Amino acid sequence: MKSIHCWEDLSRFGIVPLTGEACGLSYRILCDVTAAGKKVIEKALDVAQLGLRENWNHGSPDDPHVGCVMLAPELLPFLGVFALLESGCREVWLTKSRQVVGIEAHDEPDQADSLKRYCGDDLARRFAYAGTAGDRNQHVMSGRVH
Repeated sequence: MKSIHCWEDLSRFGIVPLTGEACGLSYRILCDVTAAGKKVIEKALDVAQLGLRENWNHGSPDDPHVGCVMLAPELLPFLGVFALLESGCREVWLTKSRQVVGIEAHDEPDQADSLKRYCGDDLARRFAYAGTAGDRNQHVMSGRVH
């Protein structure tokens, strides 16, 4: 299982939090992103090409930062769901306390049941790419993917 509890947890998915001081409203968090992080944000927002500002740090030579973006705190669970699904989790659970837990493909089949028992009433919603077209649904009449 993988979990996302804070902004730093998104670093392993290519969304690297830097500071909250960059936002003139003291609201958004400045994040550098790698190519993988950019793909997660594009998938979550359903945009073909995310225009990023210039990155603040270089990152590592094998995984360089490709740009930066300021993100609102409320986006942490939203982006966490997509980060976990895109990293191969077969299902992701959002808790009422806004924490995100992913069941990985190699986890035992009863992991989701164990999570349900452990978290109990704190579980709010399950996400999985199990629809007709993954993260976008297929219109039944036209066959078009929305």
